[in-house]
Amino acid sequence: MIANDPITSERLLYRPFRMEDLEPYVAFCNEPSRRRWFYFQEPHCLEASFWKKGIENNIAAWSQKINLLTETAGCDLAIVLKETNQLIGSISLSKFHGPEEELDHVEIGYHLGEAYQGKGYATEAAIAFVEWGLAQLRELGTEPKIVGKAEHENGPSRRVLEKAGFHFTHAEQYVSVYEITG
Repeated sequence: MIANDPITSERLLYRPFRMEDLEPYVAFCNEPSRRRWFYFQEPHCLEASFWKKGIENNIAAWSQKINLLTETAGCDLAIVLKETNQLIGSISLSKFHGPEEELDHVEIGYHLGEAYQGKGYATEAAIAFVEWGLAQLRELGTEPKIVGKAEHENGPSRRVLEKAGFHFTHAEQYVSVYEITG
């Protein structure tokens, strides 16, 4: 599979963002459930101009083969419902920013709009994206390992990681760290 091939699962399609995703995505980013866990983001990260630039970068990145170990901005994809083509959130893999011995690993991130939470979409997306990511890492000839982090109190996100096959490795000051290898 090359990076710009579609990634799908039973109910979902994962594709590069499009400019028509801007308004609904900015709305998702400003929902209380996201703001609760991303309280540290600067105010400009909630504005359309910030996400417009992100979408432009996403379109450019996905026009070529993705190398997960060099993409410092990560590879972000829109999560859309197959049945309706409705944007429901995002999922990403990005170069892991951690201890030197772990810099050849990537980190998963995901977010769903509030109306789409609690329906199993995040778990379905995480499973599909991890499968894709591990295959990409194997293709690069590395020991495939993906790390996931969730704040200690963020039970739903921690359950997504566990259901997607991640195993708890340790606790840091604010987050629980999970990993999956393949």
